[in-house]
Amino acid sequence: MQIIDKIKLTFKSKSVQKTAIMIAFFTFLSQLLSLVRDRLFANNIGAGLTLDSYYYAFRIPDILFAIFTSLVSVTVLIPLLVKYDKDGDHATMKKVYNILFSVFFIFSTVLILILIIFMPYLITHFVAPGVKDVIAIDNIILFSRLLLLQPFFLGLSNLLGSYTQLKEKFLLYSLSPLIYNVATILGLIFLYPYFGMKGVVYGILIGSVLHGLIQIPFVHSNKFLPGFIKIKKADLSIVKEIVLTSLPRAFILSLLQIQFLFLNSFSSHSTEGNTSILNFANNLQGVPMALIGVSFVVAAFPTFSKRFAEGNEYEFWKIFKYTFKKILLYCGLATIVIWFLKDYIVLILLGNIESYKVIALTFGIFTLSLIPQCIQLLIVRVYYARNENKRPAILSIIGTFIIIFLAYVSSKGAVDIAIAFAIGSWISCVVYLLSLRKSIFNN
Repeated sequence: MQIIDKIKLTFKSKSVQKTAIMIAFFTFLSQLLSLVRDRLFANNIGAGLTLDSYYYAFRIPDILFAIFTSLVSVTVLIPLLVKYDKDGDHATMKKVYNILFSVFFIFSTVLILILIIFMPYLITHFVAPGVKDVIAIDNIILFSRLLLLQPFFLGLSNLLGSYTQLKEKFLLYSLSPLIYNVATILGLIFLYPYFGMKGVVYGILIGSVLHGLIQIPFVHSNKFLPGFIKIKKADLSIVKEIVLTSLPRAFILSLLQIQFLFLNSFSSHSTEGNTSILNFANNLQGVPMALIGVSFVVAAFPTFSKRFAEGNEYEFWKIFKYTFKKILLYCGLATIVIWFLKDYIVLILLGNIESYKVIALTFGIFTLSLIPQCIQLLIVRVYYARNENKRPAILSIIGTFIIIFLAYVSSKGAVDIAIAFAIGSWISCVVYLLSLRKSIFNN
């Protein structure tokens, strides 16, 4: 019987690549739509203050998105649901799901109201301190307030997505970003001519709602739609467990967004359009990051969690080594190809726009950090699957500080900031690997 179980586990670990390929395919479609969106931005609006304002407006909502999705993320929910469903206790598992939904809804509503009030101060002092145009500042504040609804809707979608991933319905999980990007593009095509950038924001909000709606039929058919629940004294232990698990991860994810808040803030002191160039290049390097790193990590994480819950250390580290090698191989090849073809890639994807050479160079330099970024992503998920939250939080603080410091002492141009990011990513990766070796392999 043990031999049969081992065969099943081995087969399951090999299915990680198949699942990763499926996720990568839909991620590619989603990223392709993102590139279509950026091409429309580049050709219809262009790198300038108008588009800069759009990117500045996302900075606070993106931090909020990181906080919200960490509270209802797969890295929080899957280990918890696996824990409470281990003995077939579906009622307890559903109760935990409802508690999390209730806590998220109340917490997010209060935080959004606070941010709406203080948004003018945050924009002028932290997000875009280098922007002096009064109309641009007013637009950034307005867009930021509207976009605060986006992380709320995406957070609810993530809550549903955690359950669909637990049930290994990766197709639903992968389709949601497609719908979100389609709505954004339609907003840019049909609403921008009438409402300006506000029309694009409306399209984004519609997309964030549709992001979750696609998952509702499956969750509802399994009688697992979340609902409000009165949290009793006996439930406080579950709330405490959720909070203690979520806060470090919320902190880590928000650090990544805070990092780009500072990078955009630094770029605001440079010429108009510099922030747009920085974001174009970062979005382009996000494509191979999502196709390779995110796809493999998303596919491997549920298996990581299950093998750890079963106490199967052999299979756990077998899957880790397999995923690590695949990331190194594919990221290495992608880095080499992109570096030599970066000019052509930008010309094809964004068009022959005025700033394409600067975007291409910035994009190429960002891509040099592809390997360390994906490795860090994998190591963080390893810690999460093993219910270790403190160490990845410390590692993220170190990595974020290094990149922000290097960007601060740079000349604030898009290329300079990309160089700082790449160097900082490699230094951080070394720190991550040393930490993993010390904390796990030597135990």
